[in-house]
Amino acid sequence: MTDERTPYVDKKVPKRLVLLARQSLRTILGPGEEVHGMFSVTRFRRSVSMLVVTDRRLLTLGDEHVGAPLVDEVMRAEVREVTIEREKVWTTGLVTAHTVHGEEVNLGTLTYTGSTFLRLDEVLARPTGGWLPTIPTPGPGARPGVEDVDDVPVGPGQGHSSHHPLIAHLTSLADLYDRGALTEAEFAAAKRRLLTETQPQVEPEA
Repeated sequence: MTDERTPYVDKKVPKRLVLLARQSLRTILGPGEEVHGMFSVTRFRRSVSMLVVTDRRLLTLGDEHVGAPLVDEVMRAEVREVTIEREKVWTTGLVTAHTVHGEEVNLGTLTYTGSTFLRLDEVLARPTGGWLPTIPTPGPGARPGVEDVDDVPVGPGQGHSSHHPLIAHLTSLADLYDRGALTEAEFAAAKRRLLTETQPQVEPEA
């Protein structure tokens, strides 16, 4: 299992772009800001090549031929949810950040490889090491067959915990799915059960 502190790098990101992005991020990241995941994305207008998820922001980087500069940035504290609209029989997915201000920020289009969408779920659900909430990624309507990922509260002192039950279970499911041990339907059902079991119980009003 990958260490919680190790950034996840999408298999579709070329190694040369990873190196270039890391150089670019040295000037983009704030003091102590940590990268949680890097994903290959495309977009026609304001062209982008990578989506970077940090513990503070969602970033898009430009094309590698211009040095992968910062194109978009959305503060995690302002993100209400992230949706992925699957297209062309789920082979691609438009990633959109919905902010508390009612804005919709196009973060590019992912290309599906194995469990790409789940990996984005997992990265967005990583504890931030502070009071910032995890980012939910709703399923119904935006991502057929995949259920909602609810906020996972992070309290003081929890920080980066590879033993966080939701993260551990999501990672295990992803690994099984990557190895072909689970079908799409089995994976969706397992994730649905997991999320149902981890949701807090709400007492009915009197």
